[in-house]
Amino acid sequence: MAHNIASVNGQNAIAYIGSTPWHGLGTRLRGDVRYSVEQFLAAAHLDWDVAVEPIFNADGSRLHKGQVVRRVTDNRELAIVGPAYTAVQNRDAASIFDIAISEYGASIEVAGALGDGEVCWALARLQGGDTDVTGAGDTVNGYALLKWGHDGSTGVNGSATAIRVVCQNTLALAASSDKATFAKIRHTASANDRVKQARGLFTNLTKTLIATGDTFAQLAAKRLNEKQIIAYIESVFPSDKGVVSDTLKSRRATVSKLVFSGVGVDKATALTGGDPNAWSVYNAVTEYFDHVRPAEASSVAGRDNANVSALFGGNADVKALALVKARQLVAA
Repeated sequence: MAHNIASVNGQNAIAYIGSTPWHGLGTRLRGDVRYSVEQFLAAAHLDWDVAVEPIFNADGSRLHKGQVVRRVTDNRELAIVGPAYTAVQNRDAASIFDIAISEYGASIEVAGALGDGEVCWALARLQGGDTDVTGAGDTVNGYALLKWGHDGSTGVNGSATAIRVVCQNTLALAASSDKATFAKIRHTASANDRVKQARGLFTNLTKTLIATGDTFAQLAAKRLNEKQIIAYIESVFPSDKGVVSDTLKSRRATVSKLVFSGVGVDKATALTGGDPNAWSVYNAVTEYFDHVRPAEASSVAGRDNANVSALFGGNADVKALALVKARQLVAA
């Protein structure tokens, strides 16, 4: 995602601890420190505000139907928005993590901005949501992912997610979307209300992550035969009205190989004696979108789009579908 990370005053707008999920750009922070929201945003060069201003015609008259969103520090234009748009500052959007850090032992591990800074995100690791799926060191860690924007279309959205440590795959959650997603705490609420809401939100997120770990273990215990693997891959990568293009054939073939040779496949198949199972085929799909698909891109822009899509776009949706299909194998 090298060329899609925002540049703010000549600095890459990303900070992280440990291994960056991207490529090494930005500020690497110490892993033995639990940083505050303010500290992390500053390190990621996200400690700036936006202003919403009216737009004027060339003759000086007011254009009533539009407003411009600008970054205050350098006057950079981020978006043209409608008349009803109200800005949410970075610090306010990320403030939901304050309670998670102070009372739940959470720690922000990455924060950054895309494009010109019109889309921002932060990822916080939640304590108590980690699971060794197979008992063989195939660990998934629980996180809260927060995304917000200044482009007029990206609201403040948060969700629980999980990352498979062995290869840094971002996994969909087994819970339904309404349980896996949490809403922004209103800035206008009183301090007591904010704390009460946050406690409930993060308690539910941790419960969701624990339940998801149990579901992953069920997947890992479901042995699959060759016919089931083929049917699963075809259901995740369906044909278009019966037409199987060369691109689709290639994707199916690549995922099929990853079922048997993907990173950490020995750990994923520990419960089935090395045989493929619903957990390993699901991980083959996530590995494809998180790692192989960006590497397959023939251009920098294509790689950037694949990386963004794996977290926030269409490829993330396919990964979620892959989990649904894997759960159906267990239920069958």
